[in-house]
Amino acid sequence: MPIDLKNHLRKVASQYPPLWIDAWSYGQQLLNKGNPPPWDDVGAFVSYHRQLQGLVQSDILVVEVESFYENWLRNNTALLVNMGEKRRLGYALRVMLADSTARNQLQEIIRAVCDSNTNAPVVLALPSPKCWMGSAHCRARNIDSAQVSWDDAESASMYVADFLRCFSDSELSGVLLRDPDNTGPASAGDIARYQPVINVAQHYHWQVILDGCVDNFLPSSEFGVTVSIGNQSTDEGGLKLPDDCWDGAELPMFNGQGFWYVTVPRNAVPEQVLELLAKMRAAGVG
Repeated sequence: MPIDLKNHLRKVASQYPPLWIDAWSYGQQLLNKGNPPPWDDVGAFVSYHRQLQGLVQSDILVVEVESFYENWLRNNTALLVNMGEKRRLGYALRVMLADSTARNQLQEIIRAVCDSNTNAPVVLALPSPKCWMGSAHCRARNIDSAQVSWDDAESASMYVADFLRCFSDSELSGVLLRDPDNTGPASAGDIARYQPVINVAQHYHWQVILDGCVDNFLPSSEFGVTVSIGNQSTDEGGLKLPDDCWDGAELPMFNGQGFWYVTVPRNAVPEQVLELLAKMRAAGVG
């Protein structure tokens, strides 16, 4: 059985502030000379992922699906061509996610990461359906931007839901849907557009995490969302620590609930990273 994300965070919070550490860019710079992770080799990727986790000791482990597909499309241009065959918004995302060779490779990676990390939750991070529909369309059509409505997002959610079923045999703990800050759901109605994804997650006992909701909107479990990440401190949500914490800004007081979401700068100095993460874990409980 996968690790229950919420219970895991509560247990950690009884000892120190749980840290969800986004060190993806930092890891690429430090471990791979700025290049993408070795997505094409399952064993090499697992080793890379384990090495990155050894550097930061995040309380939540993540596999970045968008990074996988960026790398895949660079190396498999025929798929990119196929994605651009029709102008219809949503076509590119549907074609990309339906590619069985890419799916199988990612499936092997996720299964291997889960199998090699049995003491911490593994979360699949991907753009929200709304965001992913736009970015895939732009990539396929070689344009800068695309207008994606919430009605469009519902169609995209069906493609993403079908895609997620491929990972039903992996011991994932959750699915993170990312929107750029303050551009995601602003109401229960908006979240309902992601319902196909939420339904699949609930069926496989994966918890749903949202990042990027409009600041004054706090989703809850009644919407099918387990945790949200944002710029406000909530009882069980994730507080994004500001970038100036790396410049010596005072850390917030941890109240014994929720967790901190920390993004390590790409060019951070390893000694500074270790020092600040240790300081975060030693933060007092109010």
